[in-house]
Amino acid sequence: MIGLVVRRVAWALVVIWFAITLTFVLTAAVPADPTHALLGPHATPETTARAKAHYCLDEGLVVRYGCWLEGVVQGDLGESYRTRRPVADILGDRIGPTMQLAFAAILIQLLVGVPLGILAAIRRGRWPDRACNLVTLLAQSAPSFVVGTIALYVLAFKLGWFPLSGYGVGGLDRLHHLILPATTLAAAGIAFYARVVRSELVEALSEDYVRTARAKGLPESTVVLRHALRNALGPLVTLIGLDLGVLLGGTVIVESIFAWPGLGREVVQAIVDVDLPLILGTVLVTSIAIAIANLVTDLVLLWLDPRLRERR
Repeated sequence: MIGLVVRRVAWALVVIWFAITLTFVLTAAVPADPTHALLGPHATPETTARAKAHYCLDEGLVVRYGCWLEGVVQGDLGESYRTRRPVADILGDRIGPTMQLAFAAILIQLLVGVPLGILAAIRRGRWPDRACNLVTLLAQSAPSFVVGTIALYVLAFKLGWFPLSGYGVGGLDRLHHLILPATTLAAAGIAFYARVVRSELVEALSEDYVRTARAKGLPESTVVLRHALRNALGPLVTLIGLDLGVLLGGTVIVESIFAWPGLGREVVQAIVDVDLPLILGTVLVTSIAIAIANLVTDLVLLWLDPRLRERR
């Protein structure tokens, strides 16, 4: 077990390094001058030269990469060109709302998608199964900006059930503000989780150990929930780990629709302004978050299926 964790952590570090290095190279290749966003269009050549020297922008690609990487090792992610604030402070302010949105979406996907998948599996071929397939197909086909716009107009503007935008002031008010954007972000995931659970559970219900459990006279709910479902959840656990990266990317659109003060909106503005330190800091933080999620996913899979320990 310890050896597996060490290998996974080492691999995660390699992936994180590759992600930030590729991002650095791609952003450096953008034909735009960061000093324009930093100083404005009316800066003098002397001011521009001093700014480039201060931020290592007058050096070659390898030297600039070395300067940035040295700062990262020392815990310094640099300074935003646009706001002149430390990147670490900006990420600290913005990552919390984004993580709240992403984890709330995962929770909604589990609370809605898993029961839908179970219902469709145990009623396979009947109207609940057909209705679930139709709903999940529609949910997966609708882009998040369409779902968000419709939900905002109908549920917030017309019916007034939810706030139109914002983050709330804490407690129940923040939860009230969170429900609509989190549900919008989770819509496609609910459908995907339901289809995965249905497929895996239908297969598990046909296994010999399930027939043995039924032959012992166990209640159907016990057979489904305690025997079949546990073995059907393996692929779903893997999906949850992978889903964090998808959701973090999806927050860009949802945060823009609902004016949610998260990292997605900030990074979009950073890309527009060619704010390289903020872009790189965002990639670094999200890469670390995804790597941790994948490590936790592996450990949960080992707990669900001890046979995997022998294979690894």
